[in-house]
Amino acid sequence: MSRSVFSGLALRGAGGVLEASCPQRIHDSQRAARVARAFDLDFATEAEVWKVRGAFARLKHFFAELNAFPPPYPQDSLPKEQEPLVSCVVVVNENGPFVREQLIPSLIANSRRPIEIILVYNGAAAPDPALAPLVTLRSEWGAVAAAYNAGARLARGRYIALFHDDVVIDDARWIDTCLGALEEGAGAVAPEYRRMETIAGVAVPPLPVAKCVPLVMETGQYRASGGFDEFHYVGYEDLDFSLALASRGLKLAAVRLALRHFSGMSTTLKYCPLPGLAELYAMTALPASAIRRRFSEFIEQGVRLEGVDVMRIGLDVQLLYVLKKYRAYLTDASYAAATAALERSLTAACPFDVTLALPRFREIDRAMRDLRMAPA
Repeated sequence: MSRSVFSGLALRGAGGVLEASCPQRIHDSQRAARVARAFDLDFATEAEVWKVRGAFARLKHFFAELNAFPPPYPQDSLPKEQEPLVSCVVVVNENGPFVREQLIPSLIANSRRPIEIILVYNGAAAPDPALAPLVTLRSEWGAVAAAYNAGARLARGRYIALFHDDVVIDDARWIDTCLGALEEGAGAVAPEYRRMETIAGVAVPPLPVAKCVPLVMETGQYRASGGFDEFHYVGYEDLDFSLALASRGLKLAAVRLALRHFSGMSTTLKYCPLPGLAELYAMTALPASAIRRRFSEFIEQGVRLEGVDVMRIGLDVQLLYVLKKYRAYLTDASYAAATAALERSLTAACPFDVTLALPRFREIDRAMRDLRMAPA
């Protein structure tokens, strides 16, 4: 494997004692040594890497302090026999240990109104016996849109909150804040929006992309909108859904919430595996900036077949689909120009029938899955 920001990172151990190795480019060894002493953990440095040894629970507290995060939330259970007001749908791709150790405890600790938690597994992560009391189901491998829809079909709450598997909620008023914005006229709210301002090199009026960290709306409105478009495999399903809501006249609003979004965790677990990476994520061992950098390294490399980045082409095919789907809504002339430019770019980049790009990416992705899941 080529050198990356994660080079030197690992987690190994036996008999309940783990050893985490971390490159100094991610965490300064002098500060790490001070924090390790405070937690009475074994610590050593070797060239550009430092190592710390201890039990999982102690390492989780160590890394929280090292990253200046709040202490880990307790592993409590949801109160039983509640009629949920909010159905929290979590799509779990590769990041199962993080969901168990971070996301679920943060939801339980910070939800002051009745919730249910629905876990939809659509990747290599196996359903966790420790989370057996929660609603759990399997969905199509890798397909994010289908997973959200599968979870939403089981939702019992008046409201639905859609979550990626790489979020920690630190806000005890997150439900009240989101529902307050909905009651004031918003059709859907999210604390994180991204703006798409150029497509295929063409400047366009910014397109809002509401991220599921979480995205909150009335369950009835979600179902009336048709949910996520299952044409999408991974990528641009969030843009499509944002435009679906906006084109129906629903207002998309931003809300301010205290949370931590470690964007790129499942992608880096899926395509850039390292020994113990999922458990390191579960300890919040890495700052979000390092994870984003590793994600960017992967995106630059792509998923290639005979020199062709079929992942990039597959993503562009999905973006083109969105632009054509909403062309009656996206009336500014720049969107038509961007659509034409994207079609030209796809034709130039794809040596085969461009309509096969997304199916080929799915095939390669699933072949990589089979290699990862095969017995050693």
